[in-house]
Amino acid sequence: MRRLMCLGLFVVIWPLQAESMQVDSDIRLDHVLIRVLENNPELKGASYKSQAAVARIRAAQQSPAMSVNIALENFAGSGGLNGSQLLESTLSLSKIFELGNKSERRGEVASQKSFLLESQQDARRLDILATTAKHFIQVSTNQASLLFSRDKLKLLQRSYKVVEKRVKAGRSPVAERRRVAIAIARAEIELEHAEHTLKASKLRLATMWGSFKVNFSAVKGDLYALQTIEPFAQLEQWLDRNPDLVQFATEQRLAQARINLAQTKASANIEFTAGVRHFSENSDNALVMVARIPFGLNSRAAPLIEEQQQLSQEVAYRFEKQKLNLYSSLYEIYQELTHSYHAVEIFRTRILPEASKALKEYEKGYAAGRYSFLQLLDAQQTLLNARLEVVNNAANYHRYRIEIDRLTGARLQPGVKP
Repeated sequence: MRRLMCLGLFVVIWPLQAESMQVDSDIRLDHVLIRVLENNPELKGASYKSQAAVARIRAAQQSPAMSVNIALENFAGSGGLNGSQLLESTLSLSKIFELGNKSERRGEVASQKSFLLESQQDARRLDILATTAKHFIQVSTNQASLLFSRDKLKLLQRSYKVVEKRVKAGRSPVAERRRVAIAIARAEIELEHAEHTLKASKLRLATMWGSFKVNFSAVKGDLYALQTIEPFAQLEQWLDRNPDLVQFATEQRLAQARINLAQTKASANIEFTAGVRHFSENSDNALVMVARIPFGLNSRAAPLIEEQQQLSQEVAYRFEKQKLNLYSSLYEIYQELTHSYHAVEIFRTRILPEASKALKEYEKGYAAGRYSFLQLLDAQQTLLNARLEVVNNAANYHRYRIEIDRLTGARLQPGVKP
């Protein structure tokens, strides 16, 4: 399980160069993940839980402590027992000797709980890294959306000039110029919204490494660099490495350790007491010894053993249920990933080039009076919609890729090249 703890550090670190992250610099995904591993408050706090688990193991392995007993008898009574002349005082030490390796079994349970905590922390660490990668993708997407908004405004401003010439020449009504002016105003609002949306996503990313301020200007990565998708059969084989499924192996060992501990309940603990008794009447002393050995423990331990055995069987069925749920999620996400991949390819290789050419033709045709203003607007909107679809599908591809890497326990490969 310790390999999962190093998993995040392995994420795309192989191309990492020795460069510090300066304020107002572009930031890469590998730098982001390293900062999160080093400074995320939740991950830093997890180390204290691990230390506490080690302390619990030491406590569980301790044998029962010795006790000192003081007994006073035959004093402050009535008649001949009045006062303390017949006082009998006993000073003794008691020690419980555990049979059946109880302390060792308790230590095994505590150790398996520690391993389970470690496994849960590994899974949580990957969750945090996956969330960080998603925030990184969101910033990259918002950067692309901001460029899209700027290009949209430039396109409308260019159209305004064309319409303005036709209006001045008396070839188009003034209403067309006003419609473009309205579209420009709307584009300016969209641009302002894209700017503050980007700022918010940057801060959300910065908080993942415990920062209250954004100390980078932009994220560095190619949103449109899509990795080749593995066959589903290969991802299915990797599903057993899912951190949530790996935990069940530890739960099985913990369940067996609890069975072993319950079985020790059938072994008696011997309590041995030895000391000295003083007789005040004649100032004599005598040794006293007491041994306590319970019986009938087998019947008392049987229900506890059966309980733990039944609970251990339940773990296997929870494992099967979890694997089915993960398989279903993996298949569904894989279909969406494939769709996004093909959509980006089709938009970039076929739709966008054709939409760009069509807009240029409509602009020339409108200027020459061959096309109407509505046809020009429709061509513009077709191109803008296609560009927006590319951005959204590329972002979805990376999000689905992160989810698949998380489900299969693979190293995070969101596809944005550092």
